[in-house]
Amino acid sequence: MERRGMERKLRITIIIPAYNEAEMIGNTVAALVDLKPEYKEKGLDLRIFVVDDGSADDTRQLAENAGADRVLRHRVNQGLGAAVRTGLTAAHNDGADITVKFDADLQHDPNDILPLIQPIRDDEADVVYGNRFERIEYAMPLVRKVGNRVFTGLMRWLTKWPLKDSQPGIFAVHRVFTGMFYMPGDYNYTQQILVDAYRKGMRFAHVPVAFRKRVTGKSFISFKYPFKVLPQIFMVLVAVRPLKVFAPIGFAFLLPGALIGIWEFFDWAWGSGAKPIQHVNLVLGLTLFGMQTIFFGILAHLIVDKGGRR
Repeated sequence: MERRGMERKLRITIIIPAYNEAEMIGNTVAALVDLKPEYKEKGLDLRIFVVDDGSADDTRQLAENAGADRVLRHRVNQGLGAAVRTGLTAAHNDGADITVKFDADLQHDPNDILPLIQPIRDDEADVVYGNRFERIEYAMPLVRKVGNRVFTGLMRWLTKWPLKDSQPGIFAVHRVFTGMFYMPGDYNYTQQILVDAYRKGMRFAHVPVAFRKRVTGKSFISFKYPFKVLPQIFMVLVAVRPLKVFAPIGFAFLLPGALIGIWEFFDWAWGSGAKPIQHVNLVLGLTLFGMQTIFFGILAHLIVDKGGRR
């Protein structure tokens, strides 16, 4: 990967967001530390960063005791997305060539990290998501299974990538992504990263990964999840693909206004209507609002596109 300076010894940084994970964080970090000799033999410099997202227990101390290279701390709980954002930024600033996000509860297998980063090492991808559904080891609850299918379908439509799992707890990204990523939401991260990476022209790959049942802690997935995630996806889309957001909204108003206006005009021309446009305010309101929204989307697109070319 000469174009990206990958000939030197690769630094692989694993980031672990953790919130009140005292029961498992020590085991998770220790399992990752055990990989260091193997990685060293393969010419890889492995570092482990834990992001303590305002935990009220001993998560930070236990992570340090287990051998984490660095423990970053949020003074108050900010959310999983904020913890991932902090980890990605810290890894990039520390010189990571590839950054891997790994769950604190050890639901994923540390041995899957090498296969996960291989498409990036082979210069075939910039963003690699684990696909849990080929090697899942338990029956996922119905609400999570349905939610994942819905959001995976949405992300597949937005990105046109062959997504099978849009919400894994393990993914890998190249340094080119960590140097320019945009993730404003503090709650979720998976959908924000996918949309942002697609807009920035990144390459995507899937790798099958194991997925075990959680035995400690509590999942952040709940019935409130869609209501927190959708606004953040909307914000990312507005920031990176404004025309895709505002054009459909604009046409949703413009087309009804135009159709009503045309229908009433021809109705008058055929002698049935009292005047050319009977509902003038309605037609003007729908048409003007629709046109303004479309033009706003075009203007926002030009601004975003110009900024991305700098």
